Amino acid sequence: MASKTDIVIGDRFRKVGSFQMPAWTVARISCANDKLPHAHLEKDGNPNDSITVGLLALTDSTLYRKVPDTVDAENGPVSHH
Repeated sequence: MASKTDIVIGDRFRKVGSFQMPAWTVARISCANDKLPHAHLEKDGNPNDSITVGLLALTDSTLYRKVPDTVDAENGPVSHH
């Protein structure tokens, strides 16, 4: 299981069981009023569609899977944002 510090802006996640659905990209991370930290996610291809999820939920492999970075052999990592 990933720790909360393993999640950074730009990481992409997909809900378990929704492999055909667009991924969600971490747009920002917040922690208000000493509450648990949350990630604000934007849907790939539609940044106006967003959700807020606790970082602990993103580290739960029964809920979310991190989408691996795509690597272009000539140019390195490919951004999806």
